[in-house]
Amino acid sequence: MGQTSHGDGAHERPGHHWRDPARVREYVARMDRRAAERREQLTLLARLIPFPTDTPLQVLDLGAGYGAVAAAVLDTFPLATAVLLDVSEEMIRLGGERMAPYAGRYRYVHGDFADGVLPAEVEGPFHAVVSSLAIHHLPPEGKQSLYRDIAARLVPGGCFLNLDIVAAPDPALAELYARIEAQERAARGEPPRSDSGTSHHAELQPLQEHLTWLRAAGLAHVDCFWKRLGTALFGGYRPESAL
Repeated sequence: MGQTSHGDGAHERPGHHWRDPARVREYVARMDRRAAERREQLTLLARLIPFPTDTPLQVLDLGAGYGAVAAAVLDTFPLATAVLLDVSEEMIRLGGERMAPYAGRYRYVHGDFADGVLPAEVEGPFHAVVSSLAIHHLPPEGKQSLYRDIAARLVPGGCFLNLDIVAAPDPALAELYARIEAQERAARGEPPRSDSGTSHHAELQPLQEHLTWLRAAGLAHVDCFWKRLGTALFGGYRPESAL
């Protein structure tokens, strides 16, 4: 996995700030407060997987955290099994607790995709690769590399679906989104976003760039399936013929 600097975030491997247990606990508490909102998003993500619900899917969840995305897919596809990849030992520990109802249908892999490639332990192929709030930590070249690797590990007809943060199309909208999101955080009783929190979002790109990169990776039927302010659900499907 390479070396990790735990000092200046600019020198830290993408996503490795989630190794901090305090950060993990704060994030999980925040996501729990947003459970109803997230449920709608994750239900749609699972329904976009283009296979009958009785298919014994093989699923990969990138940056799986405590397992919310994988759980939504396993609920929708009762015969599915999932590999959950995450770099945070604390996330994996919490995931072991929350994924207990799915015992025998999932396994965690401790590792990362910080270099824009998937580790050998998750070779696939997979019917679906899913992710939420994880890939945005990579720089642009890392995202493009990862999208190519994901596409290559899908079965024909399989899909990649990503629910993630994207940049606003222009500065005026960025300011508007930030103002609305700050109001909504306050309404939920969440503290204002700190500078240290936003430093990990410096590599955001607009949605259209992601869609272009997915097409370049060889995926078809690429689209944004849902969007609200700076959060979007987007992805694509591997053609039935080889990439």
